[in-house]
Amino acid sequence: MTKKFGFTLIEVLIGMSLLSIMMLLLFGSLRISVRNWDAGEKRILEVSESAAVQNFFQRYLTAVRPLWDDFSEDQPKLSFQGESRQLRFVAPLPASAGRQGLQVFSVKLKKYAESDSLVVNILPFFPLEDGEEWKNEEVTLAEKAGEFKLSYFGAREDDEPSWHDQWLEQTKLPLLVKVEMEFDNGMIWPEMVVELRLSASKLDNQDDLDDLDELDEDLL
Repeated sequence: MTKKFGFTLIEVLIGMSLLSIMMLLLFGSLRISVRNWDAGEKRILEVSESAAVQNFFQRYLTAVRPLWDDFSEDQPKLSFQGESRQLRFVAPLPASAGRQGLQVFSVKLKKYAESDSLVVNILPFFPLEDGEEWKNEEVTLAEKAGEFKLSYFGAREDDEPSWHDQWLEQTKLPLLVKVEMEFDNGMIWPEMVVELRLSASKLDNQDDLDDLDELDEDLL
């Protein structure tokens, strides 16, 4: 009598059960890996946005120019105008940006359907010549910005230097600008204090003013 080799029904069921358990463990590990990957990418994006905001203020606030805007209004006023949630100032762009001359930076929170974003609008400071057109450029610094607060340190009128929520209709720049920000997900980055290198209170003599004029002429 010939003996036949093969698997019994019980052996097949045991093998299928073991295979099912292995597949469940494998897909479970894959889900955990994908979840960790997504969390890591989200964290990297949040850190990069925070770094972009800090780099922007560190680069351009330190280069603010204490210039008077007398092109658009009857009453000239200092180009630096700061509120608790928005800021307008004049500074140069680097040569690699491809835009010559001084630029007006307007930083504010822009409301969208789901959340706010921190954006900056850039326009030339000096009026364009006849026939020239320049489209307003808007750059998003950070998305899902829950809180954004600015504070200004300096002496207004005859007061002693202190922190203020606004810096409007002043004749000189503040000494310091403090930037605080919090994202919708609760992420808070450390407050940032930027010193304005060309603060009007530091321009005490004509030589400093002449140096400032020469620097601005080189940027035109």
